[in-house]
Amino acid sequence: MKRLVAAAAVAAGLMVASPVSAGAWVVYCDWDPLVLVVTPSGHLVPVYDSVWTSSPLNLGLPLESYKTSRVFDPLGRPETAVDMTIYVPAVLWRFATTDAVTTGLLGSGTVLATADGTSGTAVHLHFVLPEP
Repeated sequence: MKRLVAAAAVAAGLMVASPVSAGAWVVYCDWDPLVLVVTPSGHLVPVYDSVWTSSPLNLGLPLESYKTSRVFDPLGRPETAVDMTIYVPAVLWRFATTDAVTTGLLGSGTVLATADGTSGTAVHLHFVLPEP
């Protein structure tokens, strides 16, 4: 019995002292503005531009713009290709961001595109919208 207790104590000590750190972290959605994409045929498609950071001190206030173009699916139906550019200013320091374009508020709905970036650098997100 003493050997079992000693072995358990050694195993617990090795687990605590191991150099592997926990893999969990928290992310914050700093801003999630509504963007109305105007398709080449004149339809308005609402999407949300989410900027996620690892700290609430990293102010991920996005400035976005987009370009659209007419494309066709394999069956010849019209679609809209979108190139959305998201720029997060680096006011005091640079920090990592994860940018996403979704059909719902705060990342809900369908995720149309996502990319990792850094504040102070523009990120391009490409996606295709079907014609309504």
